Amino acid sequence: MKTAVLAACLVLAATSVWAQDSNEIAVFTKNKVDPFFEEARYGAETNATALGLKAVQYAPTQPNNFQEQISEVEDAIVRKPRGMLFVPVDTQGLKPSVAKVKKSGIPIVNFIDKGVGDYDGFVVYDDRKLGRDVTEVMAKAMNGKGNVIIIEGIKGSPTSDNRTAGALEALKNYPDIKVLAIQPANYQRGQALQVTENLLQQFPDINGVVGDSDNMALAALEAFASAGRPQPFVVSMDGTVDGVNSVRDGGLLAVTEFSGFTMGCIGVEMLDKLSKGEKVKNDITLEAPVITKANADGFGQPLKERKCKTIADLGY
Repeated sequence: MKTAVLAACLVLAATSVWAQDSNEIAVFTKNKVDPFFEEARYGAETNATALGLKAVQYAPTQPNNFQEQISEVEDAIVRKPRGMLFVPVDTQGLKPSVAKVKKSGIPIVNFIDKGVGDYDGFVVYDDRKLGRDVTEVMAKAMNGKGNVIIIEGIKGSPTSDNRTAGALEALKNYPDIKVLAIQPANYQRGQALQVTENLLQQFPDINGVVGDSDNMALAALEAFASAGRPQPFVVSMDGTVDGVNSVRDGGLLAVTEFSGFTMGCIGVEMLDKLSKGEKVKNDITLEAPVITKANADGFGQPLKERKCKTIADLGY
């Protein structure tokens, strides 16, 4: 028994050395086509550099590819980084991979989509509140009546499901607003364009659009313009540079902030502290302001002009 305990202690000691010796943080995102994930990668890289670390980026070449992400996790484990900042393309399906990371002794922090598994920490937003708050702005702009379509992300993903649920929750207070259709576009701009074009052929009167992400909402705006249809009230969630610029220019009505940059920054700081055995708040839900034309100038700065906030700056 003593031998077994000693062996376990040696394994823990060895894995701890791996984490402390490496200066790499492995950063996982879902794809390279959604500008939101570019912001997340940039935030992680910015803070890693500030902390004297190196961010090594992983993203499937085929967007949101499950098998490719599993393979990337295996590759990262071999590199023995100081920690992993991870958003799973499938929250349930990647649970075994998270377990492998933990078994290897590498700290792993979950960001963006709240995943399922034995994570060491979380940096996320309340997606349901994001959907509810921004839809409330749209409903008021519509004077509480009219027809709405909802463009979802990926069905089954917590981010998309909770954002749509929040939107529907807000609309319960507006019985004269009818939801004509809820259709997924998998967070892809091209798919959102096609989905909206199809819905425009089905429905002659659409007054509002809720997009589960900025790029899908911008695609919806493009579809309305191409079809020569009146611009509806369009809202979304992310607060990307393109999304905020559109709000400022009178395109999107409003977006709620879901800052990949900030989540990347905070996630790297959390991993650095965890790898050093320091005390840290390891379950952080960030505040999400609603961005309208009235306050848009305070958001959407170019990535190169942004500075990371610390966990302490956020009051944790």
